[in-house]
Amino acid sequence: MSHAIAFDVYGTLIDTQAVSARLAELIGEKAPAISRAWRQKQLEYSFRRGLMHDYCDFAVCTRQALIFACREAAVDIDEAAVELAMQAYADLDAFPDVRPGLEALRQDGLKLYAFSNGSREAVERLLRRAGILDYFDGVVSVEDVRSFKPDPQVYAHLLRVCDLPASKVYLVSGNPFDILGAAHAGLRTAWLRRDPKAVFDPWEIEPDVTVANFGSIVETISCS
Repeated sequence: MSHAIAFDVYGTLIDTQAVSARLAELIGEKAPAISRAWRQKQLEYSFRRGLMHDYCDFAVCTRQALIFACREAAVDIDEAAVELAMQAYADLDAFPDVRPGLEALRQDGLKLYAFSNGSREAVERLLRRAGILDYFDGVVSVEDVRSFKPDPQVYAHLLRVCDLPASKVYLVSGNPFDILGAAHAGLRTAWLRRDPKAVFDPWEIEPDVTVANFGSIVETISCS
């Protein structure tokens, strides 16, 4: 029985730094602080909606989080600027090490999936633009179960799509909460720690492997 690897998209496959750069162009010197608050609130809103069973497109969480972050920082942002900031999410590139890594994993005969809080349409468009969509056997979106990571039913849906037991499926993610959710659901996990200063949550669960780049994923998972 083969293995499958599911990859988180934003921050794992796709470099989101351009979003911060675009935000700086729109609002100036407060952009770094607003960008951090934006990401924190984006996730918080998705967690809230998952707990409340009040699903919406992840783009709605993202938009509302940006507006909150700007208001909290006392920065006026008009609708046109919000649209430009949101558009930046559709124009992102893959990290340089992703394409060769995916190519190597495909050669090993592993089934590969993109697994995201984003809608399937948005993720497919993003991966196509980045030139990596064809490496995947499928795009798995939380929209199919109308919840968000780390809801256990989201990972159960991933396993149904992979048609493999949890012990045969790896989740690769740069987000500790995603790793924790996957491990709780029984999946094997690889934390992609691109930032050496990043700290993993001190829970009773730890990732099966921790890697610093995509090349290490190839070396670790393809041999397991």
